[in-house]
Amino acid sequence: MIGREKPQKQLFGMTTLESKIPEDHPLRKIRALCDECMSPLMSAWESQYSTVGQPGIPPGILLRAVLLQPLYSIRSHRALCEQIEMNLLFRWFVGLDWDDKVFDHSVLTANRDRLFANGATHAFLGEVTRAAESKNLLSSDRMVVDGTLIKAYASMKSFKANDGSEDDKPNFKGTKRSNKTHSSKTDKDARLYRKGKGQESMLCHMGHILVDGVSGIIRTFRVTPASGTAEVDAALDMLREHGECGDCAVADRGYDCERFVSGVRKLGLKAHVRSKSKGSAIDGRTKSRASYETSMKCRYIVERGFAWIKGPGRMRQTVFRGTDKVEIQFGIYAIAHNLRRMASA
Repeated sequence: MIGREKPQKQLFGMTTLESKIPEDHPLRKIRALCDECMSPLMSAWESQYSTVGQPGIPPGILLRAVLLQPLYSIRSHRALCEQIEMNLLFRWFVGLDWDDKVFDHSVLTANRDRLFANGATHAFLGEVTRAAESKNLLSSDRMVVDGTLIKAYASMKSFKANDGSEDDKPNFKGTKRSNKTHSSKTDKDARLYRKGKGQESMLCHMGHILVDGVSGIIRTFRVTPASGTAEVDAALDMLREHGECGDCAVADRGYDCERFVSGVRKLGLKAHVRSKSKGSAIDGRTKSRASYETSMKCRYIVERGFAWIKGPGRMRQTVFRGTDKVEIQFGIYAIAHNLRRMASA
């Protein structure tokens, strides 16, 4: 016997929003980890708000909402707010109830600097890393560093001569351009750069991460203007902050230079870099050790972080202009990556 549809006229329900979420859903673990990591920083975020006026949206709600964007490959803040409005799972994760009004997408933009600027993103990632360490997910003495290109939110046609001689020339084909004589009129921090021979040149920023050699947890990150020395400079800066005496700094062949190897050794660390066939800064004694072979096997783990951030995270190209804003976005995606890996561990 066929059933009949009932008119959808029910105004009240007797169930909570949380009861609709499966007990084994990954977002349950991610929310618990997120709340645990936000708790030590909540007083600092609350100090950014005025003591008078209309009450604002709690920072925890905005922070959890921003993390949903990379976790579910949502393309924009506007689309994120639309999803929160219609999706019960997202409503619960953010901290809204059945009838709570969803904030406008412009609220996320207006509060970006308040929540993430002035080192707040690095502090949030630091709390996530400490939580991972307390769960024995950072037991490795090997740290892997690498860098990747993040396509800038600027067109190649915006790359004009600094003296203004090309402002009226829309076609740049056949002209010689370099970062010394040209700059982007759209994003002043973007640089014309290519990762290697045979690859296209593009306006980009450079993102750098330092990950654990076993779990792949991102310990810290940097975003810099793209240049030939940016990878080495950022790697040494990150190792200086997080390296401990006797740890191994693992990197690919692009870091096989005297400046990086000697800089790592001055920090009291072991330089385990994939050696070049000619002119390598790594001596034969280092390459003959079993620990070096182990490091070479784990050096690819850093690519998992980049693959997730630029793949499902949709950050192959940024939507912001300026290194500071790109670094905030990159840090949020690094935090989401760590929470995801910790929840599945």
